Amino acid sequence: MVDFTDTPQAPAGFDKANLVFIADHHKLGNVTSSSPLEAWILPYGSTATVLYQVYTYYGIPVPKDIAGVMLGAILSDTVIFRSATATDKDLESANALAKIAGVDDIPALGMKLFAIKSDISQTGSMELLQRDYKEFNMNGQKIGIAQLEMTDSTPALKRKAGFLSAMKDMKEKTHSQSVLFMLTDIMQGNTTLLVVSDNPQLIENAFSKKIVNDEMKLPGVMSRKKQLIPDLEKAFRK
Repeated sequence: MVDFTDTPQAPAGFDKANLVFIADHHKLGNVTSSSPLEAWILPYGSTATVLYQVYTYYGIPVPKDIAGVMLGAILSDTVIFRSATATDKDLESANALAKIAGVDDIPALGMKLFAIKSDISQTGSMELLQRDYKEFNMNGQKIGIAQLEMTDSTPALKRKAGFLSAMKDMKEKTHSQSVLFMLTDIMQGNTTLLVVSDNPQLIENAFSKKIVNDEMKLPGVMSRKKQLIPDLEKAFRK
């Protein structure tokens, strides 16, 4: 398992798999195993940082192309080290991987990556919703949370009606209690949360904010893992 330990996020047939290794940077989910296994679950900003520690621990050189992919993952996950999840270990690993990959300007690469991610003009609403969509079980309720990170969230906000329609379809398809969509502006450092829920009051209670026209403004929020999930889980437990 890489980058998750919650079985609702696992692929079909996972219950028949022989789990031997976990690399993750999220909270420990509900996964269990039938035999002992190796698990690296560390509080870093990216699972790529965890994987770099595995490479280092076993003395295995990281191939140049893989180093480039891992560097890109760290920059994406930590929002170029601006996210609340970013750690010194992420920066240290990124610098080491950049040397291997032959990258001289790490921030410039990060901005280029996000510029590409921010171009949503040719992508459908459902595809954007599913691009980074994760399901969670919160006190017996299925919650789907998607995130779209952009250098400018204005184009996404203009497509709000289409996103809400896709979210309603996803909610019905997955039999979820709520589907949430984080539209995160990495330059402004904030998130507009779109909400489709059977119980909007629970979402409002989680953040002590009101939902207005199916959306909630969350200043300073950029991380689903660290700034959204914990408050939601606390609210669903009450």
